[in-house]
Amino acid sequence: MFDVDLQSSDEESPVPDANSCEDQELIQLFQQQISPASETAASLKRTCGLHIAQSCDYDKIAVGLSRCELQLFRVREGGQLAVESRTLGRYDSGIRGVRFFNGDPNSLLCCTQDGSVFLYDVRTSDKVFRYEDTSEGAKKTMTSCDINQNDRVLCASSEVQKTGDSFLLFFDVRERNYLGCYWECHSDDITHVRFHPTNPDLFASASVDGLINVFDISKLTEDDAMQYCFNVETAVDSINWHADPTGRDLVSCVTTTNDLHLYDVESQDSVALFDRAQITKSLRRTSAIDCNVVGTHNYGNGSFFVLAGSNFNRGKDCLRTLRYDNKTLLPDRSFGGNKQIVRASVYNEKVFSFLHYQSYTASVC
Repeated sequence: MFDVDLQSSDEESPVPDANSCEDQELIQLFQQQISPASETAASLKRTCGLHIAQSCDYDKIAVGLSRCELQLFRVREGGQLAVESRTLGRYDSGIRGVRFFNGDPNSLLCCTQDGSVFLYDVRTSDKVFRYEDTSEGAKKTMTSCDINQNDRVLCASSEVQKTGDSFLLFFDVRERNYLGCYWECHSDDITHVRFHPTNPDLFASASVDGLINVFDISKLTEDDAMQYCFNVETAVDSINWHADPTGRDLVSCVTTTNDLHLYDVESQDSVALFDRAQITKSLRRTSAIDCNVVGTHNYGNGSFFVLAGSNFNRGKDCLRTLRYDNKTLLPDRSFGGNKQIVRASVYNEKVFSFLHYQSYTASVC
């Protein structure tokens, strides 16, 4: 489910996707018209960038390709992209996540499907360590990974194993030990895990079973660690943490059907739900079947935005952001010069630059 090469929906859609308003109105609505400051090819072969991460000093970008390769780029002065290493890592199975440490711009994690999380020192391109769980014999097939705010705990998630269980695996990053696992919280493949951006003990997991669970890993048992559970009632693709202007924690999720849900963590209330048709309308497009919700990013001021586009014409016609404001999605920015369907993105809050990864090309906007 992770290496599917997303295609344009041209053949599925009875009517070609298009803007739902005139060009002048579109410019007035999406007042920030942004073009790429830099663009570089990852490969001349057919490949997709499925995972992307940015270092805490904002000058390094790691990309996991569908060809089972890990690449490293450097963001130079003026936003120019340069290839640092085309083969930082090459693996026998698919990449399921890449993540820089929060406090060390030279330490990078790469999670692979076959059950390993590799730690790299990007200064030397060396593999420093391999985290894996062999407590039950064979390694578990992994689906995602994340590291907590103080860079002490690594969590990796798994698919459903032959035992019928799916796992959240925990490792001590510094001691390089396997700490244990949770296995009762999900009944299907776990698709995404995300630690809280400031609280090192709080993290959330999401699954094909439609559940988003929030845990406090300072507790001794899985039952005690479970704090909140949200039932999205459909398969979840990705999740993210946000904060509203009052500071309360929110969790957003993008479903496999390109809907966006938003939950208040403490009250466990559903704050907002935007289905694919609503997002298409906010983008000022006509074809909901072509709508591609890439993900969400924080502005850093108590608000967040949604990156979304159209799969029609292989994504060339539409890539835009929608700003969340009081249970509504408002037109925000429009990205010109897009060439492919976007699969992964990062946002630099420090200099307000935006990087997205397409099929063959990385772009900084």
